[in-house]
Amino acid sequence: MKSIKLMIYGGQGGLEGIIENEEDIKVIGITGNEMDLLDSDHRPSVMPDAILIDARSSGKYGQEVMPILKEKHPFTPFVIFTAYSEDHYLIEAICHGAAGYVLQGGGMKQVLSAIRQCANGQIVYPASIKSILMKKLQQNVEKSPVTLDKAIEKLGAFSKREYELLILITQGETNQQISKKLFLSIGTVKNYISRIYRKLNVNNRPELIALLYSFQNSGMKG
Repeated sequence: MKSIKLMIYGGQGGLEGIIENEEDIKVIGITGNEMDLLDSDHRPSVMPDAILIDARSSGKYGQEVMPILKEKHPFTPFVIFTAYSEDHYLIEAICHGAAGYVLQGGGMKQVLSAIRQCANGQIVYPASIKSILMKKLQQNVEKSPVTLDKAIEKLGAFSKREYELLILITQGETNQQISKKLFLSIGTVKNYISRIYRKLNVNNRPELIALLYSFQNSGMKG
């Protein structure tokens, strides 16, 4: 079993010990100092597979460090562990590239699950908040001057298959679910998604969703 290398930012007492009881997750560092993240060793052998931000004590705690993470670790998924359930906190986290957003009430079981899923390339948001976000992405023309379809159209030229994948991604579908729905192999799905990322100059699903959200709500006329 491959071990997931995890960096913890802002960990509170006991968090590291609980996580290290898991056989497949190894904590390689824990810090509350932004400079430690800037100066961290970037060799592949010591780069984290995921970063956990413990933002339960302060909403600003996560907000301040997320831009640094996006700049210094653009390909490393990070998970926000927070007490804040308001949707604007989630949207801000997505805009900064967060792959996971776990509410404190869900407990450590959900945190551990999110770490594993995000390290494996998935996105993890609370169902209630994901519903709010997807509704905002899929607003109809009476509520928004730019529909989701129009936002995708304006972002670039996509093939019919790429467009289908984009829609499924915004609906929160995993690679496996997309594979089954479109009758494609996992490898083919990954190739299409990589091509979409290159076209839009994004690195992951959260950045893609944030781009669509911000583009749709920018007020552009179509």
